[in-house]
Amino acid sequence: MKVPDMSIMSGSRGLGALRSRNRRRLLDLLREHGEVSRADLARLTDLSATTVSSLIAELSDEGVVTEAGLDDRRPGRTGRPGRLVQLVGGRGLVVALDIGHDLVRAAVCDLSGAVVSERVWTVDVEADDCLLRIAELVNELADTTAGGRDRVSRLVVAVPGVVETGTGHVVSARMPSWQRLAPGPLLATATGLPTFVENDADLCALGERAFGAALGLNDILHVVASTGIGVGLVLGGRLYRGSNGGAGELGHVQVSEFGDLCRCGNRGCLESQASLDAVLRALRVVHPQARAAPDLARLVAGGDRAAIRAVSDAGTAIGKSVATLCNVLAPQAVVVGGDLAGGGTHLADAVRDAVERYTKPLTAARISVLPAELGHRAAVLGAVVTAVEAELAS
Repeated sequence: MKVPDMSIMSGSRGLGALRSRNRRRLLDLLREHGEVSRADLARLTDLSATTVSSLIAELSDEGVVTEAGLDDRRPGRTGRPGRLVQLVGGRGLVVALDIGHDLVRAAVCDLSGAVVSERVWTVDVEADDCLLRIAELVNELADTTAGGRDRVSRLVVAVPGVVETGTGHVVSARMPSWQRLAPGPLLATATGLPTFVENDADLCALGERAFGAALGLNDILHVVASTGIGVGLVLGGRLYRGSNGGAGELGHVQVSEFGDLCRCGNRGCLESQASLDAVLRALRVVHPQARAAPDLARLVAGGDRAAIRAVSDAGTAIGKSVATLCNVLAPQAVVVGGDLAGGGTHLADAVRDAVERYTKPLTAARISVLPAELGHRAAVLGAVVTAVEAELAS
C-alpha cells in the first residue's frame, strides 16, 4: 500500500480551509450590503480580483449568488461599469426553530436571511411526546411553504442548554426530561430533513453578527439574559463552542459564595441573582401581578421605577461578569439581548456601565456595548447562518 504524503494532504486541507473562509467573507459582505461589485468585494476583503472572480463563479455555479445588473451607482466614474453581485433570494429554504420552555418559535427563511413565514406554538417541552409534536409542526410548516417542501433543505434548532460536541446530547438543568437526549437524529428521522441542533445563545450571536447589532464584526460576546444567562462567543469570525460545547455558561459563574442554591447544584451563581426569574421574584414585592417577561417589559416601557431598578441591578451584576470576559478576550463588541432586555435599553446601559468600570481602561475604550436588534428573531436568523455554512460544506 502506498503511504500518502501527509505534507501534501496537510497543505491541501490548509488551502481548502482558506478558500472556505474566503467564501464566508464574501457571503457576509453580500448579506451586509445586498448588491456589491466584484471590485468592491476585492477592496473590502483585500483579496485579489482573480480570487474574488473565481469564488463568485463558484458560488454562481452553485446557485448561491447571481448578477444583479451594472454598477451605475458612482456618477463620474470612468471606464466600463462592473456587474453587481447579490445573494439569490429564495434559493433553498431552512426551517428554524427556537425552543423555549413553553413556546416554540418557528420561521421559514431563505439563505439570504429573508423570513418567508413565521409561527409561534405553545408546546410542553417536558411532555414525553414533545419531539414528536414538534416534528409534526415542522412537517406542517414545510408542507404549507410556497413551492412545497422540496424547497426546504435543512432544519436548524436552537435549544436552551449545552449541546455536547460529538454526541449532540442536550444538557439543561431547566429541561430535566431532555437530559442526555439527542434531538437531532430524532427530528431528522421524523421530518426527513438534515437537522442541526445548537445552543440558543450561540445562534443569537450568529444572527446578530450577520444581520443585527454586530453586523460584520469578528469578535463579539452576545449576552442572552432570560430564564438562564448565556453568552454566544464569536471569536475570529467563528463561533466558539469550547471543547465539549459548554462554552458561554455565564449564568453559572459564582458571584456569591454563600448565595442561593442554583439548579446546577452550585451555590451563588449569577443566574440565581440576575436571571428573569430572579428579577420577577424581586419585582413581585411591588407588583404581585408580574409573572412573565411581557409583564416586565410592559412595566419597563411604561417607566415604572421599580421595574427599571430591578432590570438595572441585574444588568450591573451581569456586567461585572461580562467585564471579566472582556479582560480575557478583548472583543470588539458586547451585544445584550434576551427577555430581560425587553421594554428599553436599561439592561444594556447597566451592562455598559459595569464593563466600563470593571474592564481595564484601554480594553474598555475599544469595546462597544450594544442593545440587540433582532429580538426573538435572533436565534432564527442565526439558524440561517448555520444553514449557509452547512450548504457550503456539503
